[in-house]
Amino acid sequence: MKNDLVALVIELLNDAGFIVSSRCKARSFDLAARRSDFTLLAKILYNIDGINEEIARAIKRAAFCLLASPIIVGERKGSFLLEDDVVYHRYGIPAINSHTLYEYFNEDVSPCVYSATGGLYVTINGEKLKVAREEKELSLGDVASELGVSRRSVSKYEEGTVSTTIDIALKLEEFLDITLIEPLEFLKSEADEPPEITESGIEDAASSLERYILSILEEIGLEIFATSHAPFSAVSLSQSKRRDESVRILMGISSYTEQMVKRAKILSSLSHVTKTQSVFVVSGSVKRIQIEDTVLVAKEELKKIKDPEQFTCVIEERLES
Repeated sequence: MKNDLVALVIELLNDAGFIVSSRCKARSFDLAARRSDFTLLAKILYNIDGINEEIARAIKRAAFCLLASPIIVGERKGSFLLEDDVVYHRYGIPAINSHTLYEYFNEDVSPCVYSATGGLYVTINGEKLKVAREEKELSLGDVASELGVSRRSVSKYEEGTVSTTIDIALKLEEFLDITLIEPLEFLKSEADEPPEITESGIEDAASSLERYILSILEEIGLEIFATSHAPFSAVSLSQSKRRDESVRILMGISSYTEQMVKRAKILSSLSHVTKTQSVFVVSGSVKRIQIEDTVLVAKEELKKIKDPEQFTCVIEERLES
């Protein structure tokens, strides 16, 4: 079921004009996609309740590193189908079904309804509500009486401090003869995440080899953000003298194995989509210097690099060779 859903999501994103990466087969996200300057990290689950807090944190951290928006695409929650044109959330990540994905990206139709404790809710334009009420010379009490709610509730609707149920919003629109329900802006970059998402996290790296290599990279002067359950071990930030701009680098760390070669190809695909570079630091012998667009650097070679500029030069020279 998941494979079919992944294939459908890839098809929908391609049709919507996205460049889509290879399937990552990582526990965090399944694929990256980019349209213009907007990047998406998608976790695809048939049942969205299959995600836990640890994996959600890993997705959000990867999204933060790549300036991307995380999303979950599924078809069920528990034993119930996800409703069309409704946004759900799991640990702060928006979750939608394939129909809503299609409507949003292919038809440019934004959902207006979100699910939260107690039911389905919408956001209304409080300023328009107040203007319409005053134009009709209605008091807060008049509107409250019509809706069967308190005057304080109507005041909060106008202040924009609370959402309301679909039924209340539709009653308001009918009573005032005006459109009040706002489309949801449910996709956001993870640029403003809490400290546990934005700190380097090297001490939490999955293996001693990763911690060792990431520490060396940090000593060289690279800014490092370790990741977990992702296709890459970390994302580093360096400065390219040739392009005079900051460069984000997807970092893989491993010995040279068939699995490492597969991961290097995935990193190459991801770097193309996310406008980054990709590097694999290899422990032991290195049989080639590059796999597709992923540059390979031996651990012993890494120890000789003195600063970020030299590191970036090594990568760019190999990409050009």
